[in-house]
Amino acid sequence: MESLEDKFKEALKSHQEKDLKTAEKLLIEILKVEPNHLNTNFFLGTILLQKKDFDRSRELFLKVISLNPENPDSYNNLGIAMKELGQKSKAITCFQKAIEFKPDHNTAHNNLGIVLKELGEYDRAQNSYEKAIQIDANNAEAYNNLGIIFTEYGEHEKSAECFQKAIAIKPNFLKAYGNLLFNYCWLDGGRKYLGLAKKYCDLIPNYNENLGVKRKISGEKTLKIGFISGDFKDHPVTYFLLDTLKNLKKKNVKLFAYSNNIIKDDYTLLLEKNFDKWTITFNKSDQDVIKIIRDDSLDILFDLSGHTKGNQLFVFKNRCAPVQATWSGWLASTGIKEIDYIVGDPYVLSSNYQSRFVEKIYTLKKIWQSMSISNLDPNIFFTEKRNDNTIIFGSFNNTIKINENVLKTWCKILNKVSNSKLFLKYGSLDIPEIKKNFISKLKLNGIDENQIIMEGRSSRKDYLKCYNKIDIILDSFPIGGVTTNFEASYMGVPILTMSNENNVWFNGGVSINKNLNMKDWIAANEEDYISKAIKFSENKKNLLDLKKDLRNTALKSPLFNSEDFSNNFYEMILDLKSK
Repeated sequence: MESLEDKFKEALKSHQEKDLKTAEKLLIEILKVEPNHLNTNFFLGTILLQKKDFDRSRELFLKVISLNPENPDSYNNLGIAMKELGQKSKAITCFQKAIEFKPDHNTAHNNLGIVLKELGEYDRAQNSYEKAIQIDANNAEAYNNLGIIFTEYGEHEKSAECFQKAIAIKPNFLKAYGNLLFNYCWLDGGRKYLGLAKKYCDLIPNYNENLGVKRKISGEKTLKIGFISGDFKDHPVTYFLLDTLKNLKKKNVKLFAYSNNIIKDDYTLLLEKNFDKWTITFNKSDQDVIKIIRDDSLDILFDLSGHTKGNQLFVFKNRCAPVQATWSGWLASTGIKEIDYIVGDPYVLSSNYQSRFVEKIYTLKKIWQSMSISNLDPNIFFTEKRNDNTIIFGSFNNTIKINENVLKTWCKILNKVSNSKLFLKYGSLDIPEIKKNFISKLKLNGIDENQIIMEGRSSRKDYLKCYNKIDIILDSFPIGGVTTNFEASYMGVPILTMSNENNVWFNGGVSINKNLNMKDWIAANEEDYISKAIKFSENKKNLLDLKKDLRNTALKSPLFNSEDFSNNFYEMILDLKSK
């Protein structure tokens, strides 16, 4: 009869061979004989963490701590389980306890930083990451997380340095590559971007090359179209999908959703109604997700994430549909050659720049996406009357896009336009350190604090109403706004954007303004941008009149004509299927 010690060694061997199922089975057998076997409880809890079975893992580590109350690793692992279960204050207590028993526990310091950042305590999070690095200069995870903090501050050079250090320590660190890729959108005119994107692709595991080469094409007349995203919730991707899908489902198609999150809000419920099949891929293994999608025998599969959080690009590397495309979520190359197309329009992605993409650029007729407005209150638009000549410039873009150069350019405008203010609004401005960071930078560039208006998160209805206070939207560069520019147009606010020949990605503002016949509001360079901002702000009455006209124009434009866009999208689907 096999001894418990031999069985434990066998479980260790299975774990080393990445056979978690066998390892778990053997450990459970040991616990049936000896329920309080310390190492077995700890090891099984660790395996369950790997399998993302956080409830069972938590119970096991609570048991381990009851058997040995001074083991720092048990507190660290319990903290991970607590964090994943949403019990963040308890997670912090666990990590602090681990550090109490072992002050140089660099993993616990790093994990503590992760939870503190999620709670918006950026200074403390940064201190925790730096402490982890001080203890262990080869802590790749801590460098990656520190880089994320700098990214949030818009300090892309600093963040890129952190990600590069993480990759130097851990060359196959896919998350760090993804984060560095994100930063390279802002750096060096995007010259290094495509090379890094291809390297990212090379690091994605290819689970079964043979299955990835030959895919079964659906023989049905009704086309099976899949969409995969981590953002099927209250998120910009959903704002564009809702009315498009509502119209698309009337065509000869079956729609499949693959959702990489477990959040279920009102927007999720609205989306679900438009799909024939809804599959949650969150917490499933890569191989399981690939099998699920392949078994659906899709004709075309669309990625809606690109390199944003929650992406499942491994699905596309391990080809799961005969035609694969990326659309809506990311306007640069994914670097994945198995993605056949990236969807653009004549302005947002010009086919003249095909050399900067591994995907073939597919050009829709007018605009690359259309915002859904059927669920918005049409009465939120009004012209705010102010009894002064104040000009309010605004940007509601993600603060990550507002780098040092953008701020300096905006400050030059504010310093030259009398009675001007800058209104910034984004959720991250609820975080004191980020808000303080922006105010400090603005002041350094000669802006008085009474010229600055900052707001954080609000309901979408209240958020849209804030556009009524804005005279001119200042788009960021080289990465411009997309959702915010659609929303500004819906609210009749003119957008000053910039065309960037060196960085051909994320030119949403250019496409929007050309579709609105607002070509004069597209600057050629920074000098032109400043000049136009000053010129357009000279006549307040003209701006007020423009807002009324612009909203009427926008509502009749391709930006919000989801029915027409869905027809164009369906034509594209038929075309892609026939290629």
